Formats: sequence, structure tokens, C-alpha cells
Amino acid sequence: MPYRTRRLPYALALFAALLGGCESERDDAPVATTPMPTTLAGVYSGQLPCSNCTAIAATLWLRPDGRFFMRQKFVDEDNGGAKSASQDSATYSLGRWHWDEIAGEAVLRGAGPERRLMTRDGERLELHVTSPVEHVLQRDTSDPKFVDRVTLDGESALTKGGATFRECLTGLTFAVAESGAYRDLVRQHRRMNGRGDVALTTIKPGTACPPGRP
Repeated sequence: MPYRTRRLPYALALFAALLGGCESERDDAPVATTPMPTTLAGVYSGQLPCSNCTAIAATLWLRPDGRFFMRQKFVDEDNGGAKSASQDSATYSLGRWHWDEIAGEAVLRGAGPERRLMTRDGERLELHVTSPVEHVLQRDTSDPKFVDRVTLDGESALTKGGATFRECLTGLTFAVAESGAYRDLVRQHRRMNGRGDVALTTIKPGTACPPGRP
């Protein structure tokens, strides 16, 4: 018994020394970060490479409130060699974006895979892709507004002041115009949702909800 009493302090001292050695090997160097460019928000456009078409005309709206809209259209080349973007082939992405200070990139998150874009000379954004061909969008100084009419999924609610619609991916909330399919929306909302809670709703082009404008 006395033997164990004498050895215990040495065992504790050795254990403390080992812990101290591990602590000294940790890398406490600060992680390098890249501040977000103050002029990053804006509109960017360009033609992206396409494997089975002439090109893809893309326009990206990066809103300063952290939301984004992106439109892509297939570009066809007619017999005269002129290129035109087909409106019928337009697809849309929307959601939220943030700045990754560690990677120094803008990150877009919405439906589908995450997109990352690197800034180049303050006027261009390069999309991260596996292709060796660059996918670059140039700042559009004309600052076009997003006026396309698109299908939106979200939640509708009836209030004393009227109806509202909250889009799921961006969180943007609109007041529903009291025209078009407004009465149908109110009638179906009350019939299917008697308690007055929010209801899952899809707004299609030409119905009660106006398009969003960055």
C-alpha cells in the first residue's frame, strides 16, 4: 500500500507532461480570410460553354440582401451565323448567397447543387466547374431588372390587409395583387385551410402574384 502511494504523484506528473507536449504541438496560427468586395452585389452576364449547343446565355442577379436570381438560355446559331437566345429554353435558379471568407468565394444555395464563384478583377465572376474551359460572367453595367415571369413555390397566408405569399428558397414575401386569380386563391385558401394557417402554394406566371424584382 505505501508503494502505491509513493508512485501515484509520479504517474500524474508524467500524464500532465504528456498533455503539455500535445498542447504545444497544436497549430494556433490564425486562418487567413478574404473580406467580401464591397461592390460584389450586382448583375453579371455572359455566354457559358455548352457541350451540345452553341452556348448558354446566363444572367446572374446578386442582390445586396443575400438573395440571387439566375437565368440560363440555350443559344442557337441560325444559317446566317447570328446567335440568338431561345426564350423557350430558359431555366431559372433562385435562392440565397453568402460570402465564404476562408475560400474567398461567393456561394449560391438554392434548389440543386451549390454553386461557387471566384471574383476576378472586381468585374468578373468565374464559376467553379470540373471543365477545363472557363465559365466567366462579366458585370452588366446596364443593370437590367429581373422582369421574367416564373413559377414560384412557397406559402400563402390571408390577413386583414389581404393575401401574402412567401417564396421558399429566398424567403422573399410579396403582397398578392387583388386581380387575376386573387379571388380563386382566397376561396381555395379558406376552403382547404379553415384555421387560417399558412398553406403551401404554387404561383404560376399570369396568376395572382407579380414577379420579383431585385
